Amino acid sequence: MATVTETVSSRSTYHVVQVRTPFVCLFHWVMVLSVVALCLTGLYIGNPRFLAGQGEAYATFVMAKIRFIHFVAAYTLVVSLLLRLYHSFSPTTRHDIMDIIPTPKNVKAALKLMYFFVTGKGEHLHYRQVNPLGGMSVFVTVCLFAVMATTGFTLYSMQANAITWRWMAWFPFLVERIFFGMSNVRLVHHLSMYALLSVVVIHVYMTVYMDIVFKEGEIASIIGGYKVFHEDVVDLKEGDVRRPRLNRAPQF
Repeated sequence: MATVTETVSSRSTYHVVQVRTPFVCLFHWVMVLSVVALCLTGLYIGNPRFLAGQGEAYATFVMAKIRFIHFVAAYTLVVSLLLRLYHSFSPTTRHDIMDIIPTPKNVKAALKLMYFFVTGKGEHLHYRQVNPLGGMSVFVTVCLFAVMATTGFTLYSMQANAITWRWMAWFPFLVERIFFGMSNVRLVHHLSMYALLSVVVIHVYMTVYMDIVFKEGEIASIIGGYKVFHEDVVDLKEGDVRRPRLNRAPQF
C-alpha cells in the first residue's frame, strides 16, 4: 500500500469571517442562563428538600422566592426566544430560519453529516453559521421550549389570580384536556427538562469536538461572533464561505 505524505505550506492564508451578529450571541447566552436558572429552581419546586429557610417563617418564604426566580427566568427565556426567531428572518442573519426548518434537503444533509461524525467517512461541508445537524438540534430545542412553556404556564395558571387571568381561562383547560389531566401536564413538564438537558449535553460535546477537530473557532464564535476559515473555503468575491466536498476532516 502506497503511503501518501501531506505537507502544509507555511503560506497558507486564513480569513476571519463574521458568522453571528452581537444580538445572536446575546440571545444565546441569555437563553443559556435562563435554562440554568429554570432547571435549578425547577428541581427545587418539584422536590423542595435540599434548601430550607433560616429564621422565622414570615421572613424566609424560600419557595416563594424560588418560584419567583423560576417565573422570571421563564418569561426571559420566552421573550428571548421570540426575539431570536424574529431576528432569524432578518438579512443580518442571512435568513437563518431556513437552516433550522426540517425540510427534506436539511434532513438529508443532517443525516449525511451524522454519518460523517459517526464513521469518519462521507463528506463534511463547511458552514458559515449552523450546520444542518445543528439546525435539527435547534429545531428540537425550540419544540421542547414550546412544550415546557405551554405546560409551565398551565401549571402556573392553577394558582394565578382568577380575576387577572380570566381572559386566559380557556388555555389551561384546553391543555389539561389535551394531556388528560393536570398530573400528566406536570409529568410532561418535568420530563421535558431532562430531554432538554440531554440535548444540551450533546450540543456542548459536538461544539467542543468541532472546535478541536476543525479548528475554526466554533466556541469563540458564540462569544465574539467570528470564525476562522482556510482560504480554500472562503469566497473572497462574495465574502462568504464555500461548501466544498471533503472526504475527511480538514487538517488546518
